[in-house]
Amino acid sequence: MRGGYGVGQTEVTFVDHSRPTDAAPDRNLPRKPDRTIPVVVTYPTTAVPGAATDAPAVAGAGPAPGRFPLVVLSHGVTATGANVAAVIAAPLVRQGYVVASPTFPLSSGPGGTIFDLPNQPADVSFVITSLTTWSATAGTPLAGHVQANCLAIAGHSLGAATTLATAYLSCCRDPRVKAVVSMAGTLAAFKGTFDGNPPIPLLLLHGDQDQTVPVAKSTDIFTTLRGPRYFLTLHGANHVTIFYGPAGQALVHSETAFLDAYLKGDFTALHALPAEVGSSDLATYQTAT
Repeated sequence: MRGGYGVGQTEVTFVDHSRPTDAAPDRNLPRKPDRTIPVVVTYPTTAVPGAATDAPAVAGAGPAPGRFPLVVLSHGVTATGANVAAVIAAPLVRQGYVVASPTFPLSSGPGGTIFDLPNQPADVSFVITSLTTWSATAGTPLAGHVQANCLAIAGHSLGAATTLATAYLSCCRDPRVKAVVSMAGTLAAFKGTFDGNPPIPLLLLHGDQDQTVPVAKSTDIFTTLRGPRYFLTLHGANHVTIFYGPAGQALVHSETAFLDAYLKGDFTALHALPAEVGSSDLATYQTAT
C-alpha cells in the first residue's frame, strides 16, 4: 500500500532520570535533575474513503493494521515537536511510517537556545529506547504497530545538526540508525570527530536561498562524510520555504523515496529520482558512495 493511509496522532512524555537539564536563567527555568521530553507520535490509520489527502491528523484514532518503520524527527531552535510534526510528519505517515517528534528541553519554544545541542543526541537515543519499549507494551496506543528496529532519524536546522551527531559524531553514534535525513543542516563537532563515520545512508535537503544555514553547509556534509549520500539542492527555496509549494513537494517525494529504499528495501522511486529531477528546474541532484 503506497500513499493510502490516514493520519492519527497521540502524545507521550518520557523522562530521563539519568541526566539533568541545565538552568536557563533568561527564561526563568531552574536546573532540573532530569530531562523531560514530550513526544508527538504521528502514525498510519486506515484511510477513510473520500477523505481529503491533506486532512489533519486525528487525535487518538486507531492505528492501521501492520507494523511500520520508525522515523524520529528533530525540530530546530525555538520550534517544538508539534511544530515540526505539523509540517513534515503527515506525508511520511501516509506512506506508511510512524513519525516521533520530540520537544527538546532547552532549544524549544520562544527563547530556545542552540547551546543545549551537545545534550540532544542523547535525547534522541533515549527517545528511541523509550519508544521501543512503549510501543511493545500491551495497552499503549501503538502496541505492536512499530517496527522500531527499522529506524531512520531526521531533523531540520538545529534538529539536523542533532541528527547528524546522533548518527555520525564519535561521541554520540547510535548503532540502531539505518538511515539519516538532514534538512538545512550543518556538522557540529562539539565533542569528538566525524572522522571514520559509520557509512549510514544519508539524504541532504537544502534550499539554495537559505540565509540562516547556507547551502554550503550541506555541501560540506556531502564531501566530509562517507557512505551512500544523496543531495537535493532546492532552487529558490530558503530555510522555511523548502517545506512549501513545489519545493516542498520535491522534498517530500525525495524523502519518501529515500526512506522506502533504506527502510523498506524498495529502491524503485529512489532510482527514478535523477531523471525526475533532471527533467525539472526545481532542484539539483547529486549522489556519492
